[in-house]
Parts: sequence; structure tokens; C-alpha cells
Amino acid sequence: MAPEIHAKQPYQGQTVDLFAASIILFIMITGHPPFTNATNGDRFYKFISGNRADVFWRSHGRNKKGGFSKEFQDMITCMFQLIPSQRLTMADVVGHPWMKGAIATPEEVQ
Repeated sequence: MAPEIHAKQPYQGQTVDLFAASIILFIMITGHPPFTNATNGDRFYKFISGNRADVFWRSHGRNKKGGFSKEFQDMITCMFQLIPSQRLTMADVVGHPWMKGAIATPEEVQ
């Protein structure tokens, strides 16, 4: 859930849903969730909300050969932002350089 939902703030569909989509995308790429809860009590999310995305990505990239592309890191970090108005919009996501990158072949997906 988005941090504003944990904070019992009013539901704002686009920002909450894009936050959820970023978690799903992260899981699709990495094979595991980025954090347990989007609260400052979760050490991984605290890295994002505390402007320490570098530590977040170093922690998650430890077991990933080659790490994550800078474009992927940038897009996901911007989608995970604590303050909803600072998150990417759908138009930002669609136009992001990571989304414009290479597409895996069916063989690579399998």
C-alpha cells in the first residue's frame, strides 16, 4: 500500500495506483518485493523516504549480477516517492527512458 494509505490520508486514485504499479514492476524485474510496508518503520522504504535511494539500490543489487540500470533505478525511485505529488505521473512513466529501452524477446522471457 502507498504511504498515504498507511497514514490514513484520503485515497487519490492515480498516485496510489501508480505506487502499486511500481511495486508490481519491481517484483516482475527483481523477483521479490522492494519492502514490506511503505512506512518509515520499514528499513528499505526508509531509505527511499529519507533520500537514501543509493543505499536502497545497493542493498537490493547485492545478489543481482550486473545490478540495475540507472534508468530503472531512476524510474522506480521516482514512483516510490513518499509525497504523492512528487511521484511520476502515468505520462512521465510512459515517456521515461527505461520504458523506451530494449524489449526482451519471447526466448529471453522464458
